[in-house]
Amino acid sequence: MWAILDFEASGLSEHSYPIEVGYSLPDGTNNSMLINPLSASDNWSHWDKDVQHNIHKISRSMIEETGMQVMDVCQHLNMTLGQYDLVLCDSEWDLFWLGRLYHAAHMRPSFVLTEVSHWLKHQKGLGQVQFKLALDNLGAMRHQAGYDAKQIRLAIDTLVKPS
Repeated sequence: MWAILDFEASGLSEHSYPIEVGYSLPDGTNNSMLINPLSASDNWSHWDKDVQHNIHKISRSMIEETGMQVMDVCQHLNMTLGQYDLVLCDSEWDLFWLGRLYHAAHMRPSFVLTEVSHWLKHQKGLGQVQFKLALDNLGAMRHQAGYDAKQIRLAIDTLVKPS
């Protein structure tokens, strides 16, 4: 049994930080949370307007006004995902943003996040190409963390479940 975790971020650089996190659980539960950058202990000020306009469509003012506190997000993720032996993501960037999130809350995750292509290769003998093809067959990603986590789960299901 595995869970899926996905992030949207302020940009695609070493200065970026998570602005939304979503997950998909084995029972079909999907959830996402906006993250308030003002609640981070680190200086989360980097903002890439091109990423906002062309990828996630989430404004900085939206996350400041409606985002959850960094610590609350981490506590929720620990309670929800800590019970799973395996939590998967589809990008090394997700590993980076998970680290930024927990560092800013002065916490540690209660789960280990593993990149799906690494897991598929070592556990199932499948590669990144098969995963991306399965994901593409489901349609375009929306760059909404909860929806994308669900799509990643469905793609993995098609690869590892018997036909």
